[in-house]
Amino acid sequence: MLKVLLECGRGPSSELRRPHGPLPAPSPSLADANAVMKCLSQKGTSLRDCHSRLDRESPVPFAKKHFLLPTVYFLLLLLLPLNCFAADDFFFKANELYDQGRYKESVKYYRAAIDDGRYEPFAWFNLGNALVQLGKKEVAMVAYKRTVELLPDFVKAWMLLGDLYYLAESPSDAIVAYNRAIELGTETDHIHFALAECYMKGSDWTLAQKHFERSLQLNPDRMDAWYGLAEVYEKLGDYEYAVKTLKNALQMTATAGADVHYTLSYYYRSMDSTRMALNEMENGIMMDPENVSARRYLAQMYVKNESPWMAIFTLEEGLRHKKGIADLNLDLGQIYFTQKRYDEAFECYMKAWRAGNSQGRIGAENVGHIFSNAGDTEKAESLYARIREKK
Repeated sequence: MLKVLLECGRGPSSELRRPHGPLPAPSPSLADANAVMKCLSQKGTSLRDCHSRLDRESPVPFAKKHFLLPTVYFLLLLLLPLNCFAADDFFFKANELYDQGRYKESVKYYRAAIDDGRYEPFAWFNLGNALVQLGKKEVAMVAYKRTVELLPDFVKAWMLLGDLYYLAESPSDAIVAYNRAIELGTETDHIHFALAECYMKGSDWTLAQKHFERSLQLNPDRMDAWYGLAEVYEKLGDYEYAVKTLKNALQMTATAGADVHYTLSYYYRSMDSTRMALNEMENGIMMDPENVSARRYLAQMYVKNESPWMAIFTLEEGLRHKKGIADLNLDLGQIYFTQKRYDEAFECYMKAWRAGNSQGRIGAENVGHIFSNAGDTEKAESLYARIREKK
């Protein structure tokens, strides 16, 4: 799950279990250029040396949902003679268009800069960024490949290349790219998380575990890595360690939320520990009281555990939040119907129908049929009349 590009949720087929989430992708920034300037001011350093050092030392910020990649400005170019900069300077024109969000227009200028040759490796890299923004990931991959051919120690290009390989369902190539970034001295939670995801695709649980653990050492707050590590144990059938992992997450990260409890509930159910499963669902609902799906699921668990009164209480509490009214009333109607509390069942079914759930009408009609079959025609007709008038 490349959290710029990737939606790769996995896990058991439980509606309450949230996927681990996308993998984030790194983005170069203007600060990188300042670091290059500072580096070049030191005697005896080359441009390639500076980029190698930069990629080893600087932190890599991550985008949240899509690539938001500011172009790389190499301010050292300002040191060149002014006569090198004409009005049609392709590289800087392309960067200007990129920052304005005019990615399609920037592409032709990056290509012109590449043909010009002065800024070729950086033009290839920024071209890759623009192509990603345009959704042309396969072509962007070519641009990043060319970047690392010209600057083989440019870590960010290797990382983004790894992200694109992952998206292209080529985890083996992604592993090579990410490992190259590590060889160049850059170790981030993103790289190790991405490597773990790649190894998960290949069912290599040992290496997946190793890289999830390293990702958490670098960033204990990374909740998707905790989920990933728990899933490794789940795949191995070791639910006790899966539970222990998420319990550790609750202790060690501030980002652990209700979903952790829902996933713990799933693990306890897999261990046939109904009471613990219920407890974790309850803990999740306390943190996430407006989650209608989770509340309905908890009510079903209570019914299966022969605690219908707790199911009713759970659903009625949900109605207080005024969300999912149709579904919650439908579930209440079904419980009352099973308990032969037909008047209450009818009212709940009608509320569900009026709130937009057509199953409510079917439930209400079934209540009318109960009275009709029992010979109480008057009662049945009064209910049918209410159904016809939808009141």
